[in-house]
Amino acid sequence: MVDDFPNTRKVIEYALSKIGEVEFLHANDGKEALEYFDDRKVDLLITDYNMPNMNGAELAKAVRSIKEYEFIPILMLTTEKDENKKLSAKEAGITAWIKKPFVTEEFISIVKRCMN
Repeated sequence: MVDDFPNTRKVIEYALSKIGEVEFLHANDGKEALEYFDDRKVDLLITDYNMPNMNGAELAKAVRSIKEYEFIPILMLTTEKDENKKLSAKEAGITAWIKKPFVTEEFISIVKRCMN
């Protein structure tokens, strides 16, 4: 889970705790998050778009370039509305674009679909 606002990460963690026991890795930006893609098991990446050091589209592109992670679901959870940024995220290989704030039940449904 990658977002430069700790409170957002807490909200996401709380929402996902409703689907069962889940282990979370937290990062403040894309650059920090890339450190987790070191052969450890990562099942899902949830990232914001706008972050310092490396944005969500750059992170998605970097993760997709790592063979072990090229097919994991990547969810872009963001307030961003710019169509060019949406396109860059799509081209980087995101699985879904989710608007903040989100409705918990809808968010959980998307996560479950992506995990299957």
